[in-house]
Amino acid sequence: MSHAELTRGIAPEREAPNCGAARFRRIVVVCAVVASVALLAPFVLPSRVADLAVGLGGMAAMGLQGGCELWSTRRARGAERRWRLLLLTGWIGVAIGLLITSVRALFLGQNPLPPLSGTEPAYLAYIPASIAAVLAFPADPLRPEDEPAGTHGTRWKIVTVLDAVLLVGSLSLLGWVVVFGPLVRARAPAPASLGILLAFGLGCFLLLITVLLVGVFRRPRCRESFALLGGGLGSITVLLHVSLYFIASGRPEPLQLVASNTVGTMMIGLACIVPPRSRPRTDRAVRPAAVGLGSAPGGLVRWRARWAGWQAGQGPRWARLLLPYLPLAALGVLVAVQMATQTQVRPSVLLGVLLLVLVVLIRQLLTLADNMRLLDRVEQSRRQLRHQALHDPLTGLANRALFGDRLEHAVARRSRGRLSLLFCDLDDFKTVNDTQGHSVGDELLRLVARRLLGCVPPSDTVARLGGDEFAVLLEDETVDAEAAGRRVRAAVGAPCRLAGQPYAVQVSLGLAVAEPGSPISSESLLQQADLAMYAAKQRGKDRLVVYDPGIVAHSGSLPAHRALHQVLRGDPAGGVLDVLYQPIVDLTHGHPVAYQASARWRHPILGHLTGERTVAVAAGAGLSHQLEQAILDRACHDIGLYRRRTGKNVAVYVSVSVARPTRDLPADIETALAASDLPVQALVLRLSETERLDEQAADSLRTCAARGLRLALNGIAGNHNSLLSLDELPIEILMFDSSPGGRVPGGVGRADLLRRAVIAFAEDLDLTVIATGVQSRQQARSLARHGCRFGQGQLFGPPAALPGATGRPAA
Repeated sequence: MSHAELTRGIAPEREAPNCGAARFRRIVVVCAVVASVALLAPFVLPSRVADLAVGLGGMAAMGLQGGCELWSTRRARGAERRWRLLLLTGWIGVAIGLLITSVRALFLGQNPLPPLSGTEPAYLAYIPASIAAVLAFPADPLRPEDEPAGTHGTRWKIVTVLDAVLLVGSLSLLGWVVVFGPLVRARAPAPASLGILLAFGLGCFLLLITVLLVGVFRRPRCRESFALLGGGLGSITVLLHVSLYFIASGRPEPLQLVASNTVGTMMIGLACIVPPRSRPRTDRAVRPAAVGLGSAPGGLVRWRARWAGWQAGQGPRWARLLLPYLPLAALGVLVAVQMATQTQVRPSVLLGVLLLVLVVLIRQLLTLADNMRLLDRVEQSRRQLRHQALHDPLTGLANRALFGDRLEHAVARRSRGRLSLLFCDLDDFKTVNDTQGHSVGDELLRLVARRLLGCVPPSDTVARLGGDEFAVLLEDETVDAEAAGRRVRAAVGAPCRLAGQPYAVQVSLGLAVAEPGSPISSESLLQQADLAMYAAKQRGKDRLVVYDPGIVAHSGSLPAHRALHQVLRGDPAGGVLDVLYQPIVDLTHGHPVAYQASARWRHPILGHLTGERTVAVAAGAGLSHQLEQAILDRACHDIGLYRRRTGKNVAVYVSVSVARPTRDLPADIETALAASDLPVQALVLRLSETERLDEQAADSLRTCAARGLRLALNGIAGNHNSLLSLDELPIEILMFDSSPGGRVPGGVGRADLLRRAVIAFAEDLDLTVIATGVQSRQQARSLARHGCRFGQGQLFGPPAALPGATGRPAA
């Protein structure tokens, strides 16, 4: 339940007077006794005694009504007081009229109710006062959406009055044309008397219709009080219509009719002092459904269920829409029939129909105005929702979604001019939040937003992308983007005061410029600016860096580290990590016997990074273990699939750095082999950085070799310290760089001597030799002639996807 609904339920309890349940029950008992005596007197007592009893009962009822209204008006508050005050006003008018007629009856001997006695205005004042009281009775719409917030109930009151006028006018004209018109023309009363009778009749009819409309189409907050009020006013209006009939026909009113007014008068008085509920109405709404309906007869249960369903559905709206027009439609049909049959239609009837049509037009204008207000509210809500969806609630700047949309449109519109994007990140913003609180941090963000808006033209877009990150889209093709970036840095970095203390704002800015004709996407441009901003932070913060591919082409690049971390997590924003395979060939027969696995990283901003560069970035980011594991898993999967599809028993060489934590290496290898159904003999570990070999790594590698895994020593010609590992590890394969010339002093001759020495050295140790860097057939024949059986190099093809096998990316 909402707070508003709870407030509506509790408000009557606070505003309504409370005479106490016990006292109210005693008053009800007294009223029942007085009403019973007044109603039974005409039947069981002599005429004069009955007249006296009925008169005393009427006076008691009037006194009770006035007393209850006066007492409750003085103690009630707000809306609960208004309707009681209006009832008291009407009671005063009736009391004045009764006093005048009683004085005339006692001292002048006049009839208490002559057709024209001069007291009619006093009695007539009771009718508008009662209508106003019914409309002022605290009530809610059947559904909250039927009464928009801020209308204060004015609309439904006006519409209710207009509907009541339509109903009363239509039914009265129908009754006049069909029944009362012929009767009045037959008796020909005086015009003044006829006017008084019609005023009373129409006024009482209007009051009755108002009670019915409010009771059916509203939800009174105190149903017991409204039931007594509506019942009392309804009974009085019905009895008054009967009295008017007797007066119009010239016959005296029956005493029983006068006595019956006592009941309605007492009901109105009791309605003013009904004790308020002790709990919100919503609680009471559940209890009858669970208890009252359970003990009620089946027919009553079904009736209540149907009524509740009608109120909850579209029934009230359709009924409210059609009800006022049904009598008017019937009247129009009757007049049309009379005109078609050439029956004389009196001008007064036509005038009445025209007036009712005018009321209909006024009501339709109100409905049209309501529809226009509703459309305005819908459009305003739509604009607010769109603004909230596309703007940052803290700073009011464009958010990431709106900025991305404008960036895409700007990139699409770019033809011959430049497009610049400035990425801003506050330095040490977390320190502000941690030391001074989030409220001060929010104040700083709003300050930066105002400064950004103040230093760029309105045509440019300033956005908060999240946290302490801002972006500025510079769409002016003629602007000097770098100068604009320096201007932004100076404006944002101006001294300020936070929480009463001076504070120097520092901001790192990255600038990316899309030159004319360059095929770049909006996402790439934003990533370039982001990378430039991170480069600014690496260079000491509080500076502007213009994007250049060179700023991220080294292993120490923080954006490169972050991107590699993303790709190893499987985040598409990090690009794609592929595993490529270079064949290791039998130099005698020329067919592949194994493949060397290496990584290739494709990134939308960094470009294509080779395996060596990818390994360097991983080492700088501390991700070597994760990278090697990703390559191992993919290589085992691809080679296993290749072996099963082709039937070739090739092996795969996977590089492993002995500098990585190797405690879990045997378990990781077993998991990869089992997942790919690859035999252990098909996997070779190509060891690098053996100069950093420690005892723990050596133990792990010995465990792997004991389980059937082969170890290959890499880089024998480039790093002589690696020879020491031959004594510590069960190495089976020796790989050395056989690239011709330039790397060994003395030229090709000395390089050839060194290769021969390495091959002879490996043969003495019973090691398999693989020559890498083979670039020509002459080189391959020379190696084979000197006893090197296997080779790898550009001669046999660059690293590429494994032929005949397809697999998933490494990450």
